[in-house]
This record gives sequence, C-alpha cells and structure tokens, in this order.
Amino acid sequence: MKSKLLNGQHLSLNEQIKLLSEFVMTIDDMPQILAEIDKIPNAWLGAGAIFQNVWNIMHDYDFNTYIKDIDILYWDDKDLSWQSENNYLQSLTQACSNTTIPFDVKNIARIHLWYEERFGIPKSEYLSVQESISTWPVIGACMAMRLKDGALEFIAPYGFQDMLSLRVRPNKVLVNESIYKNKAFKWKEQWPKLSVEDW
Repeated sequence: MKSKLLNGQHLSLNEQIKLLSEFVMTIDDMPQILAEIDKIPNAWLGAGAIFQNVWNIMHDYDFNTYIKDIDILYWDDKDLSWQSENNYLQSLTQACSNTTIPFDVKNIARIHLWYEERFGIPKSEYLSVQESISTWPVIGACMAMRLKDGALEFIAPYGFQDMLSLRVRPNKVLVNESIYKNKAFKWKEQWPKLSVEDW
C-alpha cells in the first residue's frame, strides 16, 4: 500500500478516489465508525483520520500515529443545542468503544455560535458541511468521507494532490497566518517528509 500511495500523485482523480477508498477501509476500526456515523444527520468523517494516516504509511509509521482525535461533522439546523451535539458524541463513543482515539463531533450549523470566542475570528453561519470543509486552514486537509449505499463518498474541494505529494499549503479563506503556521510546523515536526509552504 505504501508504494501505491507514493505513486498516488501521478494518478487521475478517479484513480485517486479508488485508491483512497481501498486504503481508508484498512484503517483500524474505520468500517465500524463509518457505519455508526450514518445514524447521525448528514454526518461525515473529516480531515486527520484520512490524510494523516496516508502520511503515516508514507513515513512507515503505524496507523493513527499523531492523530489526536477523529473529526465527525454533521448538519442539523433544527437543533443547535450543545446538548444534542454532546449526545451524538456520547452515543458514538459508546458504540465504538474499541476505538482508542477520542471523537470530536461538531454540528456545523452551530459553529458560528462559538467560533469567534475560541479563535478570535468572526464567523457567519455556514450553509453546509461542504462549505465548512472548504475553509479549513490547510488546502490538502480539506476533505471528508462517508459510507453511502455501500460505497465511500468524499468531499474534497481542492482534491487529493497535496495530500499525496506531502505538500502543505495555506488556505486563506478564513484563518490567519498564526493559526496556519502553528498547525503546519507542528505537522512538519511529526511528518518530516512534508513540504510546508509559507503563508
């Protein structure tokens, strides 16, 4: 699988999707997690559990090395309460008790309620999970997936090329230089083969 991933940057987009679909289902507990999040409204598994595990294999690391949480994004604009979000978190944690990495479950429809207090940047309401993913700090990290009718679906507004070529570039749609640099240079320490671009 390592050689396939290292060659992934030279594949067509359809071939990259096929390769990634094959790869992610080999990650520890991933089939069960994807099955469980289907019980959450319009839910997707995002970011690190995908691209950081690609980097792990490219670096000869074990699965889930340096992955601090598993991001689950969902959309429910009818219930914007923190309690509802927390209930999904607790249910998922209980259902996937073999998973040692904690889940981070976020209702994208309520992010505007707390984003500025946490990050210091004003944030209007998102219109969808897809819009949210397109604003994440690093171009190659803007991705999510779910299992639908037995097949994997991906959201990847900027494609998979950066991930597969170990390239880290800033996405300036929302975040500032400090947020990007803190993330990018921490990753460079953890995955030294990465090529990190300046802001």
